[in-house]
Amino acid sequence: MRAIRRIPVFGLPGIKQVKFDDNEMSFADTEFPDHLANYDIVIYCTGAFKYRYEKTLLFQNRVATISVGAIRRENEIRSALERGRMVCFIGCHDQDYVISGILHSYNIPTYAIHEGEVFRKLGIRRSEFKSFLDDVGATQIGFDKTKIDDIICSINEHHVAGFSKRIEKGLLLNIPCVWGSEEIDYAVDHLKKLAIGLISYSARMMLEPPSYLASFQFTNERAALDKIDRIEKEEIAPLKEEIRYYDNMKSILWLGNNSLVSATEEFLKNFGFQTCVDEICEEDLLIVDKEAKLIIIEVKSMNKNLTRQDISKLDEHREAREMPNLTGLLIANTFMVADSLEVKDQPFPPNVIEKAVNTNLLITRTLDLCRIYDHLEERETQRSNILLKAMIGQKGWLTFQDGKIKIVPS
Repeated sequence: MRAIRRIPVFGLPGIKQVKFDDNEMSFADTEFPDHLANYDIVIYCTGAFKYRYEKTLLFQNRVATISVGAIRRENEIRSALERGRMVCFIGCHDQDYVISGILHSYNIPTYAIHEGEVFRKLGIRRSEFKSFLDDVGATQIGFDKTKIDDIICSINEHHVAGFSKRIEKGLLLNIPCVWGSEEIDYAVDHLKKLAIGLISYSARMMLEPPSYLASFQFTNERAALDKIDRIEKEEIAPLKEEIRYYDNMKSILWLGNNSLVSATEEFLKNFGFQTCVDEICEEDLLIVDKEAKLIIIEVKSMNKNLTRQDISKLDEHREAREMPNLTGLLIANTFMVADSLEVKDQPFPPNVIEKAVNTNLLITRTLDLCRIYDHLEERETQRSNILLKAMIGQKGWLTFQDGKIKIVPS
C-alpha cells in the first residue's frame, strides 16, 4: 500500500480536507500550525500575505514592513525546496510578501504585462496542466525565460507565464490562475486537476535526460544543428516576425481601455492613415491629412454589445469642437471576454445602427476593421484611401460582408 501524499493549499481556508486517489489535500489559512516543509507538495495561493500599504510623511503609499507570519512561511517554503519538495505558486500577480521574497531571492524577476490587464490567451507547453489552464489560466505578470528551467505556459515567444525551476533539491513552479467562481466545489475540482498535474509533471521530470547531454555532440549531429540554426535565421525568423506583426494587429480584438486606444492607433497607422491623439480628450483619435482633420474617432471596449447610450458620447465630443459635420467613427471592441469567435462576432442591434444613423455617425467593431484590413492588405499604397472614401460623410455600421466593404444603414 502506497503512502498518502499530503498536499496543503495555503491561503484558501474554510474548506474541509479532501481525499482522492492516494492524496490528501488540506486547506490552510495564515494561522496554520504545521511546518510547510513537512508536506509532499505545497500549493501556495497568491494573496495569502498580500502587500499592505502605509502612508509616508509625504502622504505617498509604500509597502508596509513584512509581517512575522509572512517571514515564517517564506522560510518554510525555502526549507521545503531544500528538502526536495515541490512548491507551486498559483495566482495572477506578485503582490504577496512570500511570493515576491522567494522569487527575488532565487533571481526570478517579474514584470507587468499590458499595464496590469489580465492576459488569458496562454500558450500551453506542458500537457499535464492543460485541463487546469484551459479553465482558469490567466495572469497579469510575466517572467524572463532565461531565468527559469522549463516553460509550462507562455504569453508569447519571448515571455513566460508559468514555469518550473530547480532550486536546491526541490522544484518551484508558478502556475497562472484567475478563479472563475467563488463556489467551493469549483475550487476543489480545479485544485484536484492541478494536484494531478503536479504529480504527473514530477514523475515525468524524473524520467527526462539531464541537461548536460547537450554539451556532447556527435559530428553529424552538430552539422544538423548548424543547418537548423541557419534555416531558423534565414527563413523561420522572418516568418516569426511577420506573425508577431499580425499578433499585434489582432490585439485590438482583446485589449481594453487605454491599451486598446494605443493598439487601435497603431492599427490605423499600419493601415496607412496619419493619426494623432486628440488634445482635448485623450481617449479620442483623429485621422488627419497634414493639418486637416478628416475623422474623429472614439475607441470603446466592453464585455457586451454596443448600446444606444454608448453612441452619444462621441457626438458630444464632436459638438464640443464645433465640428458637427466632421465624420465621426466609434470603434468598439465588443464582447471582450468571449470564449469563441462565434460569440464575439455578433452584429450591432438594429436600434443601435438606427441611433448611429440618426446621430450622423459611423460605428464599427474591431473585428470589422481586421476583416477590412485583410481584404485590402495587398493594396498597400491604396488601402487607406479606399477605406477613407468609404467612410467620409457616411453614417451607419461600417462592416465587411460578402467580400465587400459596406455601410449598413439600419
